[in-house]
Amino acid sequence: MSPADFLSQAAEPWIEAARQPGASRSSTWQAPDWDTAFQAAGVEVLRRSGLFDAPWYQAAYPDRGVRADPLRHFVEQGWRMGHRPNLYFDPAYYLACNQDVRELGVNPLLHYISYGEREGRHPILHFDPAWYRTANGLAEDACCLLHFLQLRRTGRVSPIPEFDAAWYLRAYPDVADAGMDPMEHYLVQGFREARNPSGRFDSRYYRMRYLQAEPDENPLLHYLRNRDAPGVHPCMPEHETSIAREVRRFTRPGPDFEEFRPLPASAPRRARVLAYYLPQFHPVPENERFWGRGFTEWTNLQRALPRFGGHYQPRIPRDLGHYTLDAGVLRRQIDMARGAGLGGFVFYFYWFNGRRLMDKPLEAFLADRTLDFPFCLMWANENWTRRWDGSEAEVLVSQDYHAEDEPSLLATFARHFADPRYIRIGGRPLLMVYRPRLMADPAATLARWRARFDAAHGEQPIFITSQSFGDHDPTAFGMDAAIEFPPHKLVDGLATRNDALHILDHEFSAQVYDYDALAAASLAAPPPPWPLIRTAIPGWDNDARRQGAGLVVHGATPAKYQAWFERLVRQAQERPFFGEALVCINAWNEWAEGAYLEPDLHFGAAFLNATGRAVAGLVSPANAAGLLLIGHDAFPAGSQHLLLHLGRQLRRVHGVRVGFLLLDGGALEAEYAAVAPVTVARDTADASRRLEELHAAGFRTAIVNTCAAAQVCPLLAKLGITATLLVHELPRLIEERGLLEAARQGAAAARHVVFAAGCVRDRFAALVPLDPARAVVLAQGCYRQPAFSAEARARLRRHWGLGSEDVLALGMGYADLRKGFDLFLQVWRALRRRGRRVHLAWAGAMDPAMQAYLGAEIAAAEATGSFRLLGWREDVGDVLSAADLLLLTSREDPLPTTVLEAMSVGTPVLAFAESGGAPELLLRHRAGEVVPLADTEAMARRVAAHRPPRRAARQRLAEQVLRSCAFGPYAESLLRLARPGLPAISAVVLSHQYARYLRARLASIFAQTCPVLEVIVLDDASTDGSVSVAREAADSWERDITVVENATNSGSVFAQWRRAAELARGDFIWLAEADDACEPRFLERLAEALARAPDTLLGFCDSRSIDAEDRPIAPSYRDYYERSAGAGALAHDDLFEAAGFARRFLAERNLILNVSGVLWRRSALLEALRRCAAELPRWRLAGDWRLYSEALKQGGSVAYVAEALNIHRRHEAGTTRRLETARHLREIARMHAHLAALPGAAPDLRARQRRYLREVAATLAARPGVWVRPAEAASPEA
Repeated sequence: MSPADFLSQAAEPWIEAARQPGASRSSTWQAPDWDTAFQAAGVEVLRRSGLFDAPWYQAAYPDRGVRADPLRHFVEQGWRMGHRPNLYFDPAYYLACNQDVRELGVNPLLHYISYGEREGRHPILHFDPAWYRTANGLAEDACCLLHFLQLRRTGRVSPIPEFDAAWYLRAYPDVADAGMDPMEHYLVQGFREARNPSGRFDSRYYRMRYLQAEPDENPLLHYLRNRDAPGVHPCMPEHETSIAREVRRFTRPGPDFEEFRPLPASAPRRARVLAYYLPQFHPVPENERFWGRGFTEWTNLQRALPRFGGHYQPRIPRDLGHYTLDAGVLRRQIDMARGAGLGGFVFYFYWFNGRRLMDKPLEAFLADRTLDFPFCLMWANENWTRRWDGSEAEVLVSQDYHAEDEPSLLATFARHFADPRYIRIGGRPLLMVYRPRLMADPAATLARWRARFDAAHGEQPIFITSQSFGDHDPTAFGMDAAIEFPPHKLVDGLATRNDALHILDHEFSAQVYDYDALAAASLAAPPPPWPLIRTAIPGWDNDARRQGAGLVVHGATPAKYQAWFERLVRQAQERPFFGEALVCINAWNEWAEGAYLEPDLHFGAAFLNATGRAVAGLVSPANAAGLLLIGHDAFPAGSQHLLLHLGRQLRRVHGVRVGFLLLDGGALEAEYAAVAPVTVARDTADASRRLEELHAAGFRTAIVNTCAAAQVCPLLAKLGITATLLVHELPRLIEERGLLEAARQGAAAARHVVFAAGCVRDRFAALVPLDPARAVVLAQGCYRQPAFSAEARARLRRHWGLGSEDVLALGMGYADLRKGFDLFLQVWRALRRRGRRVHLAWAGAMDPAMQAYLGAEIAAAEATGSFRLLGWREDVGDVLSAADLLLLTSREDPLPTTVLEAMSVGTPVLAFAESGGAPELLLRHRAGEVVPLADTEAMARRVAAHRPPRRAARQRLAEQVLRSCAFGPYAESLLRLARPGLPAISAVVLSHQYARYLRARLASIFAQTCPVLEVIVLDDASTDGSVSVAREAADSWERDITVVENATNSGSVFAQWRRAAELARGDFIWLAEADDACEPRFLERLAEALARAPDTLLGFCDSRSIDAEDRPIAPSYRDYYERSAGAGALAHDDLFEAAGFARRFLAERNLILNVSGVLWRRSALLEALRRCAAELPRWRLAGDWRLYSEALKQGGSVAYVAEALNIHRRHEAGTTRRLETARHLREIARMHAHLAALPGAAPDLRARQRRYLREVAATLAARPGVWVRPAEAASPEA
């Protein structure tokens, strides 16, 4: 009988009378009845409830009546006196908060037991039963307060969300050592010592802000009473800040932090990128004399502070530290710069009247030719003043331009020009001068220099001025060109944003400009009439030099910088600098001016990576949809390895942008980081913050691995991140590890819940409410598929002293109770009793508890020579090859990877029934046997009767597993569940003798924002090393490809198209010619277009064209579309009815100008190929036109994307191609006849066709040397 039932039966008449409307206690009830019924019932209820703590009550209220019978004292009078029955129930508080109970006059604790807790009423200010029940996964009939009282000293439970018991014990180990209840300690003593109740409550802040007039008040209790009042916060709210808070924020990784990820060697570099390089990081006598001993640029850096909210200071270097620019640092800088796509440093060159300063790094660079990186010079030709500390009038080292110094200066320049690494264009070295206006008669000086350079050194430099201090036109000084030097020039005319700042330093007087406005001004600037090198900045802030009195360009992020810089790269391609696409960055390492690419603590290498993406034409991660893989930690165990391999498979095979979120760290962190960026959240609040950052970074879907991480599923749902939950745990483990509530939350919030076997699903559903429509059974794939090795078997068995007739039974995994290591030992004992010479060995780490309990037995077993512990093994396949049988002694295991690995090697498995998904799998594939759960005698009998499998039997089992348990299909299935709208696209590269272009082609495929099902390289018997190039390119991008080589040349483009369509597995196929390329969003945009209708046959996009040397020909084919099909033709995205498209855009000429720009529905392509199979061999030049027309006869739609996302390469023709003119015209005529016969042809079609044929004939006659691939030749552009 429940306490409520007991009390109700004993006192129901009194309670009912008290509940009568208008009835008073005196008229409905007499005191003797109360004494005899209700008090007796109350005493018994309280005794049975466990909520009356008699020892505590006696200690708290040490009067005579209490000592005699504390419980009766409380029932009869104690509660009226405000005495507490335990530390966490306050009768006065309960009555004050509950008027109905107060009016009823009933004992408040009895009411709480009977009704109050179920109704969510608080027994005291600092205990919340409703939250507690949810947080700890308690059943509806469990008493929350009793559960807490029993566990309150363990630190495993907290009474309210505002108090974190586990955190308190970690933060204050003296409390943990004393074995105290952390909440009790805080209430009695902790708050007086300014200890915090959780990591989210700042007692000092709270006391200073709200309790200055009440110094003895408990901050947490005050907050609980006042938290709904406006302006009351447990700690400084996020929207408020301070200098100290800003320093903490910017000296730790931020949401845009990235580790350095060098560009693959095969990634295209669309322009040469230069970066200004400051050498002032080593002590020099002049600096020490002016600024003090040991001064370098790093000395300045320490003076920077955040002067307003969001002000990014201080800047702290990370990977390279506070270096001194020795050769070792230079080498690391060069490696980083090259990996980020840079093509040279612009070294600042200091020369004052014949005297060099700060020349050590440059001289070290010149002396070591292994520092293989291009460079040029920028002469910093102004006086050296005290500008850094505001004393601009004080000249430290003057620049006087004496005529007699010129020969020496020019000879010094020429010495640098002579270095083979010096940057030249057209054989001419680049020489930059910071401020030519400061030279006496600069135009005359430059003329004199040109003559002297030519006569004395045989050089003709390209003289370049920086655009600074209002000097923008290089011709005014006799210079050849200019280079931008932002923020100079770009801030001219821009408004400052000082009025919008939250100022922290009230002496702050710097000018603050908006980064977005600066970038917009740069991009809006019209091209000048002189050669110009455009320059971007990753930021600018000279607070380290000017301490609040300088200039700040505020708001830079890696994504904003990349967006700006990639536009400058495109402009450099369109407007080459003396024939070369050249662009610059200010700067590589101007740390004291906040303008650097080197990694720092806050952004890491994000700006370096952004530079590489911009120059290679890759998208920012935030602009590509990401899939988040969430695990509970990085401990090297089964589920963690599964998540690691899943991330690797999705990225390498499919090109998915993945990221890891781990709820704790571990030994596998580095391996995770080698696959994708890793975020480690240390608690739920941290996980919530991190998920917000990841959502902002473009992650919209997640796979949550295990119930141990399932508590994040509601957080994901709140952010709009769709979750797929993988359940690897069975009920016993879920309950033992306190994961029941997390499992409930995960199953309720996830879109899909995935189980490795039906039995795992069914047992989970018996424990946790589960929507059958969202439950998915998906057999886990084997991420390691080791193969049987006869050599390893012989070697290991010889090493262990096993004879050919000896049977070796193997156990694998973490040796604990769940894996049944104790049962494994029992099986060994049973075999010993039988006298059969069977050896047992366990491969895996040992649970310390198991070692402690079974250590003596293990040692005795090992001493016999027939039992051995192998420890953790990397060579799983070899160990399984040596074994004759795998014993799965697990008491509970959903589907261990070891079973799949054993099957891959062909080693049979013996498992316990009802232990998880393995028995079902073994019986289905006839891969082993099953014995009753925990029946070690039955297992021993089977082992004793076992005979080692023959090699052929092993091979059959391994092949079966390869077909049914491969990891690739498993990963594909999870990807489809996580992103159900993702199209299955096969990218097939058609290659013949295109090794020269293959790296760039594959790079453009690997850079796609839309994942693919597979990448196939179909090589038509190339002899130029194309296959090796393809494999090297894939390796450099860490991507997996399938290479298919034709032994002999097919002789037909369309034979390759057919082969590609037959090899591909996707619903859609992209025939990517090896010499073409594309923009990163090519597949994404076309896939979106195809998804607009269920019957789309194909989709294509506009193209820009380039020549054989990557030089631009045309930015689009739009002009040609309009000339061919009328104004507005293909000017916008559209969806066309197939027959109508054929009549308008194919009947006169083929306006699908490049097959690389087409995404086919594979079934439509195969059907068109089938219908044209007999005639295609006769088509040499217009076969693609024929196939398009045939495909469109199937009905359906054609999707078009107007953006020029395809890059079509057009080649010069050789003699053979020039002889194809007649055939070309004949094939066009054949197509005209074919298309004119289509239903609905326009009346004037034949006339237009004839006119077009005459145009093509004239074009080919006038331009015999221009051609494209045969399959694209039926256009006048050919």
